[in-house]
Parts: sequence; structure tokens; C-alpha cells
Amino acid sequence: MEISNVVLSAPLQQLMEEHVSLRQAMDQFYEITEEIESKSGLVVVQLFGELYERVSAFTINLKAHSKREDVGLFPMMSRRLGDNDRTIEVMEEEHEKAEGHLQDFLSEAEQAGSTIDENTAQWISVYAVQAYATLTQHFAKEEKVLFPLAEKILSVDEKEELEHLFQASENLGKKYMIVQRNKPT
Repeated sequence: MEISNVVLSAPLQQLMEEHVSLRQAMDQFYEITEEIESKSGLVVVQLFGELYERVSAFTINLKAHSKREDVGLFPMMSRRLGDNDRTIEVMEEEHEKAEGHLQDFLSEAEQAGSTIDENTAQWISVYAVQAYATLTQHFAKEEKVLFPLAEKILSVDEKEELEHLFQASENLGKKYMIVQRNKPT
């Protein structure tokens, strides 16, 4: 895939592809927020339940993606860019902002519980909309600027190290899922 006329290496391409699936999930939960905003009555509460499930699942996937960037890509790029460059700092702040909106949504939804009413569901949904807006802009910055920059400034060895880090984190995640699945309840 070419972005800004740059062919991305495997680990950067992986991050790009993760954006595609994350964006699809975001679009799905955003559509639900629009329905919640435009509808009234019991259907709002029902839609909110679906929104909660989608945002919960999305948050897990986003955290895995963000961890690959925060632990792998960002430190490597910071070393290359130097102390005076704020590019990575801004990306990390955007991660925190988006994750904060998602956590606010989940916390408020859990606090409201099964007795949630239409108005509460509508105002809590705003956090999901804020996360959507933040992440839409954030993904665009990464895809148009950050990933091509990483491709340019990281050495072949660093890209290979990044790929190994990603593979290790995926293997660890699979082991965790197996342990959780086999865990007695």
C-alpha cells in the first residue's frame, strides 16, 4: 500500500491495516451514536446496550494497537527525532485523549447500570462521539505523516526489531486468550 508515495515495511503496514479494522469498528459504533441521538424512547436504551458492547470490544482492540505504537514505534522514533521534536509527544497525548473518552464512556455506562434512561444514554454517548472524532484525526496524522516518516528515518534493523516486537506481543496475546478460555469459572 502506498501512502504519500511511500511503500511501508511490514510492521508499519501492519499498523496501517489495524487502522482499517479499527476504523470499521469506529464507523459502526458511530452509526449507533447517531441513531441514539435521533431516536427517542426505549429504543435509545436498547441501542445504548449495543453501543456499550461495541465500544467495549473496540477499546480492547485499540489498546492492543496503541501498545504496539507506544512500546515499539514511538520510542524508536523518539530516539531518531531527538529531544526537541514533539511529534511523538503529540501522538501519545492523542492516545491518552482518545482512551480517556472511551474510559469515560465505559465508566459512566457502568455507573448508570441497567437503570439507565434515555437522556442519560444520550449524554453518555457523547464520549463515544468524542473518541471517534479524536481517533479519526489521529489515524489520519499517523497514516499521512507518522508512518511515512518512520519508514524514512528508521533503519532496516529497527524495522526488523519492530516486527519482532509485534510478533512477540501477538504471541503473548494469543497465550493470554488461551489461558483465559481454559480458566475455570
